[in-house]
Amino acid sequence: MKKLKYLFILAIIVNAVKLSAQNIRPDGFSRLDSFFVAANKNQWVAGNTVLIVKDGKTVFDKTYGFRDREASAQLKPTDIFRLASMTKPIVTVAAMILIERGKLKLDDELSKFIPEFKHVQVLKSYDVKTNTWTSEPAARPITIRHLMAHTSGIGSALEDKVLGTLYVKNGFSALMFADSLLLIDAMKKLANLPLAMQPGSKFNYGISTDVLGAVVEIAGGMPLDQFVSRNILVPLKMNDTYFFQPAANKERLVVLYGEFQSGKLTRIPQGFQGYQINYPISGPKKYLSGAGGMSGTINDYAQFLLMILNKGILNGTRILKPETVALMSKNQIGEVSLTNGNKFGLGFEIESRQVPPRKASVGKLSWGGAFNTTFWIDPKRNSIAIVMSQVYPAIHQRDLYTGFEKLVNEALDQKK
Repeated sequence: MKKLKYLFILAIIVNAVKLSAQNIRPDGFSRLDSFFVAANKNQWVAGNTVLIVKDGKTVFDKTYGFRDREASAQLKPTDIFRLASMTKPIVTVAAMILIERGKLKLDDELSKFIPEFKHVQVLKSYDVKTNTWTSEPAARPITIRHLMAHTSGIGSALEDKVLGTLYVKNGFSALMFADSLLLIDAMKKLANLPLAMQPGSKFNYGISTDVLGAVVEIAGGMPLDQFVSRNILVPLKMNDTYFFQPAANKERLVVLYGEFQSGKLTRIPQGFQGYQINYPISGPKKYLSGAGGMSGTINDYAQFLLMILNKGILNGTRILKPETVALMSKNQIGEVSLTNGNKFGLGFEIESRQVPPRKASVGKLSWGGAFNTTFWIDPKRNSIAIVMSQVYPAIHQRDLYTGFEKLVNEALDQKK
């Protein structure tokens, strides 16, 4: 017992020394810790993991709750999360690598790589009963830049009720990555469906990055998973991140829960509403979704974010040129804005408000995933922050995210 007590005290001292080296008060993250303890107790999440890095040093790294609540299996930092839309920045970086190599240009027309998108149409009206629609020709072609900045007019089954219904009725479900179609075949089929709006006219979140993934396959000369692995995952030692996980990782996949009633989590069964929710470890494993098909650990994803924070390089391995990262971090949607007033670069939302909420920094890059994962990169604080859980739908997602950001920024700004 004395030995255990000694080790516990030693751990506290070591942790305090680490924080002291960062000029952060040792108790600075106590409120953040209490916040996540409460989030688990109140069943906002069944378990979550948090990682914060500042000035190249980990200042907070903790897991809470369960990987599998019903089995009483505690969550570990090595457990695997469905990344959903946090896949998008990774695939956008893959495309930027091809731009650096001269295989792509931002203003290349999409039809240069997938000719089926040459004469796209824009939706005017849709009759759900007959599954018929009226449309008009697009005023301008879709470009690679449009795909990266979500201004292509391509929607999704989740984000747009009208177009989403049209998509589902014509073979494009909300979880395409559980289907047996090959990516390029699916994108050729998508080209026959109308756009939600004129390319370049508005920010319209959807599956543009699926189309971008198909472009990466064509311009890169290999399947998307191979290109991403060779050029991003392996160099950054993201050893547990895949489109589809190897069988050996089956027991590490975090269980997905749904918060259908406030403060009450329900385990989502396989096949729920027709979805193959365990797609990372089972099913066809064919559709390589650039919009949401990857899964991995929080530590792996931190390597990717640190590479971006460090202007394209990590531990001596360069993935992108500094000027490429700078381009990704600049407004690419002009006068158009997101609903919260922010701008969007290439793969990332950019904090652009004059007085950002929750003490966020102007220029912060961020995004998240549908299954309750989110991150940000804060160049001004030289930091990254990630939180991962697996809840969908998540009634308290906004509360989780806003509380997380507020408490992290307060802790980082709290000097000794």
